[in-house]
Amino acid sequence: MKNLILSVIAKISKMDAEAKLLAAKVEAQSLLIGALLLTLGKNGGMNEMLDNVKKAINAALDAADMPLKSDAELLMNEFNNLIQLTQLLETNDAEIDIEALKGASDKI
Repeated sequence: MKNLILSVIAKISKMDAEAKLLAAKVEAQSLLIGALLLTLGKNGGMNEMLDNVKKAINAALDAADMPLKSDAELLMNEFNNLIQLTQLLETNDAEIDIEALKGASDKI
């Protein structure tokens, strides 16, 4: 019984570590995409890129079955959240106002 409990604890620890690693990868990708969007915005190419991504997600929404449609909607919502955060950072320069971020996240 002791070995079974230790095995379960080891599996839980491994799952927790994998979840943290996945979260870190996603956050790092979000930071990279945010930086790219800020750079593209300054060079004028951001709107075209955003339109292309939205068109692709909308095409997936139109073609998807019901279970996949909710996944595509989730993807669209997260994409829009990332865009809103990037625009908030751009309008506030390098200074980040924690209260403004909290207000923006409440609207989402």
